[in-house]
Amino acid sequence: MADLRNRFALILPLIVVAACTSATDRLNEGVTLQQQGRYMEAVYRYADAVDRDPELVEARERLIAVGDTAIDVTMDDADDLERRGDPVASATLYRDIDRMLARVRQVGVRLDPPADYMAIRRAVFDNAIRWQMARGDESAQAGRWEEARRYYVGARTDFLEPTRIHIEESYDAEVRVLLDWSEVELADGSYRSAHALAQEALEVRSSPARDIVLRVRDIQERALDEGSVVVAVLPVTGDAGVRNYLGAEFEVELDEALGLDHWNEPPLFVEIADPIILRRELRGLLRGQVTQSPTIVGRALDLIGADLAAMISLSRIDVTESDVEEETHEHVVARNDPPGLARGRGQGRGQPGDPPGLARGRGTGASTDDGAAAADTVTYRTIQGQVSYYLEAQVVLVDSRGREVERFSASSRQSGPFTRGEFDGDPSILDLDENRRRYFDPDVLGGQLGRIEGALLQDLAVAIASGTFDTVLQGIR
Repeated sequence: MADLRNRFALILPLIVVAACTSATDRLNEGVTLQQQGRYMEAVYRYADAVDRDPELVEARERLIAVGDTAIDVTMDDADDLERRGDPVASATLYRDIDRMLARVRQVGVRLDPPADYMAIRRAVFDNAIRWQMARGDESAQAGRWEEARRYYVGARTDFLEPTRIHIEESYDAEVRVLLDWSEVELADGSYRSAHALAQEALEVRSSPARDIVLRVRDIQERALDEGSVVVAVLPVTGDAGVRNYLGAEFEVELDEALGLDHWNEPPLFVEIADPIILRRELRGLLRGQVTQSPTIVGRALDLIGADLAAMISLSRIDVTESDVEEETHEHVVARNDPPGLARGRGQGRGQPGDPPGLARGRGTGASTDDGAAAADTVTYRTIQGQVSYYLEAQVVLVDSRGREVERFSASSRQSGPFTRGEFDGDPSILDLDENRRRYFDPDVLGGQLGRIEGALLQDLAVAIASGTFDTVLQGIR
């Protein structure tokens, strides 16, 4: 314990010496900077020295003396910049003085700027703000909209303590430039851009004026009227391979999911044509024909006033099993052979006309001449693992002339566990316990696959809808 106390007694002076050394280093750095005429940098070094060692008198005295010099020299430099026509750089120097004064106050030292410092500072900031606003006006007149907006925003954010008048002028100018910009975009046919810029103008202030709200609404309504695209969505179809695996009802359910959850909530600039009218017109055009085609669909668009049609076809399905575990089981089943049936070994599947209850499968059988109960030993397998579905759809966008304008693929991949049994015969004769019986229960297997296919359907619906909307929007500026 005594040794431990001795070690601590030695460490404490070392810490004090290190702190003092560090403060002295900062003091010496400040002296060097002061000799080089870099007064503001020297002030920061002296402040660091006082911060590390408040008892370092020389650092405190030099901090006060050089601080006054730094203020005078920086104000003179700011006046030179002002005279040379750079009020923003001049205001930046006054912000540097403010930061320096704040740092000095942190170490318990107070510097006294000239008596007219605050008045001069205010005038410099006001001049810089007016300069920013003037540059913004010049940029706006030249159509340099982003540059103009940066100037206007900077007028109220780049300088300390802007007046309420300056802030209001800056807001008004930013709103004005956004609205003018949106009008130009609208005239150029950039409808989405015009709509978005008008919305930004509405959000510059938390409570926009009524005339601004009305003008924004007018711009956005004109953008939507002129730029929206009406899309007619055809019923989902499926290639033969997909339909054979999933069944025709999958297409119907996918179509319903799209109609209920997606097509009725299109994004701005996309409208969905009335599906009832579309199908009625298609039935008339397809009378006597086998399948719909882009040409026929294009003719239907003119009849219902749509710009594009989306033809959706389920084109590919892959189903794979992985992590499969198989077990082979032997099971004894009872049967009643007809009287006189010879004993012996037999194998193979049952045939039409076999006596009721005859077990199908591979095994050995035995009977007695008087028809007493006999038994068969049969085999069956239990299989479990993961099953993965990959389903792909092709979406083709057709215009009113029957031309394909865009094509993309939408897909979904879903997986889940499965269990099933395999038996070369009627599994009901196995009389298995409940745990094993589930392997042969079609409802259990159907439920497992149904959950995967349900997730597949919902995910594919999202991919089809989002892909359709995104593709249509890419054609709208």
